[in-house]
Amino acid sequence: MRTVFSTDGVTEQQRHEYWQELASKVLLGLRTEHKSSASPFFGRLDHHDAGPLGVTYLHSSAQSVYRGEPEIARAPRECYYLCMQVEGVCRLRQGREERYSHPGDVELFDGTRPGELSFDADYRRIVIVAPYSTLRPRLSRPDDLVGSVLHTREGVGALVSAYLRAFAVNQLAEPVAGSVSDNLLELLALAFNTQGRRIQTNAASVREARRHALRVYVERHLAEPSLSPATAAAHFRMSTRYLHGLFAEGGESFMRQVLSRRLERCRKALEDPDMDARGIADIAFSWGFVDLTHFGRAFKKAYGMTPRDWRHAHARQRS
Repeated sequence: MRTVFSTDGVTEQQRHEYWQELASKVLLGLRTEHKSSASPFFGRLDHHDAGPLGVTYLHSSAQSVYRGEPEIARAPRECYYLCMQVEGVCRLRQGREERYSHPGDVELFDGTRPGELSFDADYRRIVIVAPYSTLRPRLSRPDDLVGSVLHTREGVGALVSAYLRAFAVNQLAEPVAGSVSDNLLELLALAFNTQGRRIQTNAASVREARRHALRVYVERHLAEPSLSPATAAAHFRMSTRYLHGLFAEGGESFMRQVLSRRLERCRKALEDPDMDARGIADIAFSWGFVDLTHFGRAFKKAYGMTPRDWRHAHARQRS
């Protein structure tokens, strides 16, 4: 059954309280805050059920919408909010990242986790409330998709946008509504899974590019005793934890990489006849070592003999 709610018949002083009650009841435990006191708040909500899904078309003044720990505790629901922006822009924060949703885009908001939506101007949007059981099994990596925005300019995303709009404005009777709902969920899952794989691939490429940039940085700064995870992280404006994670993904360690490259540079210098006049300590210090005992032990561990023996062995080979 279709139900329409509006603030038109409510006094200005009571409108937001009325709207808050609707948001909590119809949209399952959301809290709202009106953003502007310069003009009266207004809102209209058109709701119907389609199979297992709740379908709502809403138009409202600028506001912030929250589902925090208190709202989750008062109204625990294992559901997703699939929201398509029709007019206006939504700023979405759920998890670590903040994202923006523009007309046609679809957001995946997890009702079991805290999150926030913000609208700086009047807006219209479609909200589909889907129980976990209807969508989560179809998502390949559901936890990674929380708070994501599906862009619908082309490909399967464009199909989702058109299908969702038609689905929202056409109230269907059972059993057709259930079948169409199932088709919509399959299409949404396909679109989010496809975008998720693309994002993961792009993210992997970005991480590999950053590892390469760090290796280049190491090569350029090997001679500096101060070279460390902290100095490299500061240069690239990343945390040392993130830096260590990048190297760990490749089975490496930043300082092991530094040590390996310094030892190799010293080894090549010890093999070079043009360097015979330079002392071993001078070579070690020139490549960033500050402790000769540490250098000697590390060199022997890496190459099986002391730096002096290595130099003599290669000198004999040349003669």
